Amino acid sequence: MTSSFTRRRMLTGVGALGTLAATGSLLSACAGDDTGATPPPSVDPDTPVTITFMHSMASGALKPALEAIVAAFTDENPHIKVELAEQPNYGQLRAQIEAQTAAGSPPTIAQVYGDWAATYADSGVLVNLDQYAAESDQWDKFFTGVQDDLKLTDGSIWMWPFNKSVMVQYYNTEMVPQAPTSWEEFATVAADVSDDKVVALSIDPGDASSPAGGTQLVEALAEAFGDGVFAADGSPTFDGEGTTQALQFLVDLKAKGALALGKDYPGQQALGSQTGAFDVSSVASYQYNLEAVGDAFEMGVAPMPTGPTKVGNIMAGTNVALFDNEDQNVVAAGWAFMQFLASAPQQAAWSAATGYLPVHSDALNEPAFTEYVADNAWVTEATEQLNESQALPPVPWAQECSGKLASAISEAVNGGDVAAALAKAQQAAVKVQQEHG
Repeated sequence: MTSSFTRRRMLTGVGALGTLAATGSLLSACAGDDTGATPPPSVDPDTPVTITFMHSMASGALKPALEAIVAAFTDENPHIKVELAEQPNYGQLRAQIEAQTAAGSPPTIAQVYGDWAATYADSGVLVNLDQYAAESDQWDKFFTGVQDDLKLTDGSIWMWPFNKSVMVQYYNTEMVPQAPTSWEEFATVAADVSDDKVVALSIDPGDASSPAGGTQLVEALAEAFGDGVFAADGSPTFDGEGTTQALQFLVDLKAKGALALGKDYPGQQALGSQTGAFDVSSVASYQYNLEAVGDAFEMGVAPMPTGPTKVGNIMAGTNVALFDNEDQNVVAAGWAFMQFLASAPQQAAWSAATGYLPVHSDALNEPAFTEYVADNAWVTEATEQLNESQALPPVPWAQECSGKLASAISEAVNGGDVAAALAKAQQAAVKVQQEHG
């Protein structure tokens, strides 16, 4: 395996957006100080308790890896039964969380993105984890960027970490012996390897309702070219210099025959069929890309190329939120599982099985992880980058705004004017932000 990795500043991707359908009659706000922070309750070992974990880890190696964690937890905590409420994707996950919450029966814990948690916390259905974190021996072991990603704009901790990833280059080492180290070099190499049978890079921007990996790529490129697609307060900056240069970069690649738009992980498909030279996507794609490539060639893995001023990247993935419940034994059991999920041994095993990065720094010394990185040295340096990552503001409008950017990407790459497409997206995104107050 050919690989390399460098340290860099990162941003955190945000997930889908929606409106929590709940009323005051079914919201149970936390008691305590003004932030709602209370000490964690203790599990009663003599009382059997059942908790639900709503998630979307339903495909590939993800499902058995999560089931193995649940089995290990049950072995250590036989009085706690964990019921996995599997959803097929993140869109269905959010819809189900909100449907059950509106009905007054939310899951005990659930995978969430920061913007989801912002809505739920504002509605009073989540447990504030400030005191929980203060009493946990895990907090200081989480990478700095991961810690930041667990907080909302009020500065409080509302989530606990689970699955994290960054973007890398996957490449065909027969077409590209050495991965490009700058985006300028990437453009040259991509044009050189593209012909009537090969288009170097394929991406899927997604659409207005569901932005995908191609939109994340533009977010990373915008950072590499000088600034991100959102300001620190979450305001969209789609018409800024960085985003404009990022989208123009893709348009120029398309003009050279080195970029194609597709659907459903087109970069992975093209890499596997040898009709593409690169797939720029998450480290979580590693196992899927290996499967797609098979024995056809050696797949290289390398860091994102650097831009004119810095390297841009995206930290993606979800956290876990704890929903309020009148039965404090249920809350305590949910918290116990959340900590088990984030523990060093479980995060090491999870990373080795799925390709996600471990959130706990001690996981780097666990046998499961050291065996994994023996053949994948790039994973260690990718994980260390979580110390430098910075989260995008977890604001409720972020993903809907990203959908406007996805539409602009498709419009410009398909022949539209870059500035006009981004100006239209910016206007629409500002309107979305204003609608959310």
